[in-house]
Amino acid sequence: MSFKNYKETGEKYGVGGETNWMNLEEGPNKIRIVSEFEDYGTHFDQKLNKSITCIGKEKGCEYCKSGAKPRVQFKGWVIDRKDKKIKLLTIGYKIYQQIGEFANSDQYGFDGIPNYDITINRNGVGLGTKYNVIPDRKDTPLTTEETNEINQLQLVSEIIENMKSKVSGAEEEINPEEVI
Repeated sequence: MSFKNYKETGEKYGVGGETNWMNLEEGPNKIRIVSEFEDYGTHFDQKLNKSITCIGKEKGCEYCKSGAKPRVQFKGWVIDRKDKKIKLLTIGYKIYQQIGEFANSDQYGFDGIPNYDITINRNGVGLGTKYNVIPDRKDTPLTTEETNEINQLQLVSEIIENMKSKVSGAEEEINPEEVI
């Protein structure tokens, strides 16, 4: 492999330059949800200092076998309104719960995916981080270009299955979330 081909290698593994993974920044993060969010479990490995996707006790998850309870995460596609790009977002239960409360409300209720943008305010770092979700007051139609891009996205369930396959050793695919 030639160093001159670093851009192609980065694109192949989703590192360097722009990626399709979204990290919530400190302050307001305006997004538009464009897919259902899928749940999956993770375990934090202190020795490796990173989260590991749970494959389930019945499939041989060593963390579950040792009694560690997985932490629920949710993954889905969003439009990052800051740069107008479609990205994969991972959120925890507190954010998911707040969005669920809007889904069930009289004023902001929706089935499936909301027809409006939301802002996720992130305050703090590490375990002290707090999130507050605020819905837009009006519906915002997607553009034709956004709809066309959304129709070409990989299913989130397939992405999660690939992550689980990597952990179980069935697949040697690199997860862009784990690459610095």
